[in-house]
Amino acid sequence: MTVMRDRNQAEPASKMQSARESINFLRRRGGIYLNQARRSIWIQARDPEDFEAARPILRWFRETVLVDRFLLTSDRQQTCTWLAARFPSDHALPLPWDASPLVGRFFRQLRPLMIVCIGESNSLGPIALHHARSLSVPLVLIDLAAPPPAPMLPYVRLFCVRSSAIAEQIAAMGVPAGRIQVTCALRSSRGPYQARADERGQLTIEALDPVVAGLPPPNSVLDSTPARRMHQLARTPLGRLMAADRSKRRLNNWKALRKRLQCPNTILCLGNGPSSEDPRLFEIDYDALMRVNHRWLERGILTEPDMVFVGSPRTTARIRSCVFGFRTIAWESEMMLRHLLLDRSLGRLEYFTYERVSPFLNDGAWPCPPTNGAVMVAIAVGLQPRRLILAGIDLFLDTRGRYPGDTLGENDYPQMHSRNVDVEILARVLADYQGETVILNEPLREALSARSGSAHSTAPLGA
Repeated sequence: MTVMRDRNQAEPASKMQSARESINFLRRRGGIYLNQARRSIWIQARDPEDFEAARPILRWFRETVLVDRFLLTSDRQQTCTWLAARFPSDHALPLPWDASPLVGRFFRQLRPLMIVCIGESNSLGPIALHHARSLSVPLVLIDLAAPPPAPMLPYVRLFCVRSSAIAEQIAAMGVPAGRIQVTCALRSSRGPYQARADERGQLTIEALDPVVAGLPPPNSVLDSTPARRMHQLARTPLGRLMAADRSKRRLNNWKALRKRLQCPNTILCLGNGPSSEDPRLFEIDYDALMRVNHRWLERGILTEPDMVFVGSPRTTARIRSCVFGFRTIAWESEMMLRHLLLDRSLGRLEYFTYERVSPFLNDGAWPCPPTNGAVMVAIAVGLQPRRLILAGIDLFLDTRGRYPGDTLGENDYPQMHSRNVDVEILARVLADYQGETVILNEPLREALSARSGSAHSTAPLGA
């Protein structure tokens, strides 16, 4: 009877979750989303298998093209759900409906430099195709098993096909031979045109290289969208009120933050990597706990932080009764704006912004912005406690995966960040630290030791 009752309770909950996902899918197709990027590579496919087959190409793009994030799309709801879990650091969205206002917003928000369609995904409508061409955004079709629809042909810069037979069919439709490359199939098969496993993807990469070489160079001015929005809002009566109000709970210097955290002698800094659930953490006595974002709420472990560093717009709505940490004034402004307008909250956030005390982590000071894990350690060191304990900052090198319990998400650095930058920042700030450092995760300890040639403390936790 108990099992039946649990099933009866679970079924409505599952249906409600499915309904919510369907509604969100339709809303995003209709242009209701907050995703934005300064530069992106737009990759469209139908099924998860298409994206997995193209992993060598995605990896090459990450190493070759400087963009904020990938823009991964599909016209299938299940694939979009999978994309969000598989590539959590990228933009996963459904294709917008082929209407001028929706397509225009899509291009303005995500700013694709290039569009890559994989396999049988020919879902781009005429308005999207025309918009891409008007903006000089090249469209490439890869892993083609059949010729695309004839109306699509004039918009395509390059056709990467599985066999010479398909190449001949496309050429017969009037496409110049120079725009057609035989690159074999990305998926494993026994077909006569299948490349060896170690060649899969390489032929496509070689074909794509000239197209990528022609992409516009990255703008030397970093994305100022948050600051620009705040500047525009500040001109309105609401903006003037907000600008005056947001400073009331701001902690402007190290002394104010140290006092708010009650002068901690031991600070525990937890990233979100697998070592954030190291069993040894339960033996630790600490005075202040610092965490990043809010995904740890689902795990139910160490859920009462004193300070939380914000990288996700949802964090300030999910967490209360702590100090929020920001790297730059621009990001601080964006989060204050979203908190007021999107979360519909008049509650004042208590916060500290690193840029107000040091330019060390400012935009332009590094090849790319540091992660919030690095910002967290920099601020913890600035407080100069006697003891600093680091865990969960695994540099996406832990063999257990990206996050605790997450075996699907891609275990790699987000496109906009760099492991080398994080390690260099952490090494520099820890070199200035006078107290004891305890590092509970091997990837971070090894990376710092390799850079500095010196081992970091592994003192017993009870010491």
